[in-house]
Amino acid sequence: MLVKAVECGECKSIVYSRTEDDVRECVCGRIIVSGGLQYFNYEVLYKASYKIKKIEVRLTPDLLYDDWYESTDDFGLIRSEVSEETPTSSVYVA
Repeated sequence: MLVKAVECGECKSIVYSRTEDDVRECVCGRIIVSGGLQYFNYEVLYKASYKIKKIEVRLTPDLLYDDWYESTDDFGLIRSEVSEETPTSSVYVA
């Protein structure tokens, strides 16, 4: 099934919300999504760059709900695979 997601331009992770009450954030915490499959919402902090995407997940709504409800957290966050040769640095200003 297709789900709406947001790719963070800073940490390159992709994040999506699994249920109406689910709130997820990207690895660096600059992108926050909520609302699940029907009420997709997102918030961008610190003027981070981002892209809204539709991604294919091979899961059912019931599996996504169970993952959220049981706090398994296997789904909803896709971490970027950054090469060891790729220099990374982050500055988090509160």
